[in-house]
Amino acid sequence: MAVLRQIPRDQLVPLADLLVECGVRSLEITHDYATATEDVALLGERFGADASVGVGTTWSVEQADSAAAAGSTFCVLPGIDVATAQRSAALGMLTLPGVQTPAEIQLAIRSGADVLKFFPADPPGPSWLAQVAPAYSQLPFMATGGVTTETMAAFFDAGAIAVGMGDTLFGRPDDLDTARAMIERAVGIARSHPLD
Repeated sequence: MAVLRQIPRDQLVPLADLLVECGVRSLEITHDYATATEDVALLGERFGADASVGVGTTWSVEQADSAAAAGSTFCVLPGIDVATAQRSAALGMLTLPGVQTPAEIQLAIRSGADVLKFFPADPPGPSWLAQVAPAYSQLPFMATGGVTTETMAAFFDAGAIAVGMGDTLFGRPDDLDTARAMIERAVGIARSHPLD
């Protein structure tokens, strides 16, 4: 999952095009700037079935409502806010609350989570996930926050089904040549760790 945080639209669209061209199929627009939901709607219409476009950094029920109205297919929370997670699930969006402790994981599961967002992932790192994930096998984990091309394979090996990456995936949004090389490397690593 590409985490696209507050990127100006004249850079966002070419970068998103490149991400999808290179094989990234989930684009997270962070819900922390004024035109976030407009960007979700724009990219959702642009890519259709070729990529899933959703929101991240979602803090409130109202943000979940606005995301769903914009066509968001998923809703990522930085932590576990019960009301927001429940509203996201009720609206039919894939719901990914942030967790880092067993208590948070259990609360997230009871709140309608579809995927558990291990955040921040590094620290504590892949070893934490490897120890905790087997106890909560009813839901998959996505590792986000501090994941790099050097560590993403270890997170897959530890049990993550996906990783979320921002500038460690694509570098600067205005340098598409460098971005292409970085994205292709990351996609290659992801493809070498197919899901069971």
